[in-house]
Amino acid sequence: MTIRKLSGATIAVALSLFGLAACGTDESASEESATVSESTDGAGETENEDSVTEDTDAVSDSDSHEATATGTWPRTITIGDSKVTIEEAPSRIVAVSSESAEIALILAGTERVAAVPSSSQAPHSNTTDLATQVDQTLPPGTDPDPELILSMEPDLVLNTARHGGEETAGQQLEQAGVPVVNIDPSAFSTPETVADTVTLVGETLGEEEKAAEVTTVFLAEISQLDQTREETDQRFLALMARGDSVMAMDDSLMLPGLITRAHGMNAGDAIGLTQTRPIDAELIATVNPDIIFLEDFQGQGEEPFAEILDNPALADVPAVANDRI
Repeated sequence: MTIRKLSGATIAVALSLFGLAACGTDESASEESATVSESTDGAGETENEDSVTEDTDAVSDSDSHEATATGTWPRTITIGDSKVTIEEAPSRIVAVSSESAEIALILAGTERVAAVPSSSQAPHSNTTDLATQVDQTLPPGTDPDPELILSMEPDLVLNTARHGGEETAGQQLEQAGVPVVNIDPSAFSTPETVADTVTLVGETLGEEEKAAEVTTVFLAEISQLDQTREETDQRFLALMARGDSVMAMDDSLMLPGLITRAHGMNAGDAIGLTQTRPIDAELIATVNPDIIFLEDFQGQGEEPFAEILDNPALADVPAVANDRI
């Protein structure tokens, strides 16, 4: 079985792959290497690491970005129904989640970021080169330690409130007097919400100009990709693995959402897939996808999926039989 690893941007891949796939096993297409990589700090929904790093040329000067901020301080940031007041331009930012770390590093540079998740420094991260310049890291997990974060003397915490532990930590940090920007996980579900989130964080950090630069290029490329989409009858299944469980992703998550945006059809609809749920070989055979996408969770690659994909019950499934994984 051949498993293709797709390089660079999940968005570009998702919006273009169905056109590529129509060409069968075109050698020039299959030679495009690397990963569709998403990570989280624990079981549950994914943190889309490729959320703001789709155009690396547009943000490649971030490592030399001066540790300065513009605008008037103090300022109040509105996030949903909440408001956060920031007294002065933050210079010791602690990013609790990998996606918030990426945005902070790209917009503010390394000098203003005091700590990032350890996963941000891993080889599979999209901002490894920047993140490894940050001295302090937070251990993996879904229960951030408020005391550890406070020991890093943050003047701003960026947090994705995905799990209960993250919400609790955010509340405790707020009670300690630290400004906390809690980003809803849905802020990373589509290219447009990602752009809105970058704009929000740019306002928070006093980096509105940099945020506008990044999002303008990003959305222009998305628009261009949207215009190249073609109608297709290809049916896909997007799989993720957590622990010993392999799950089929519903369209509310970034990866399958992008593929349906590219006019692909989620084969999971055949079994009433309305939320991410465990799936076995028998159900995969039932939905009979033409293409299978695997989420590379924290650099584990295809290993967590090997047993289920090698199951004889999948031998005649088009995605497996035609090496379109």
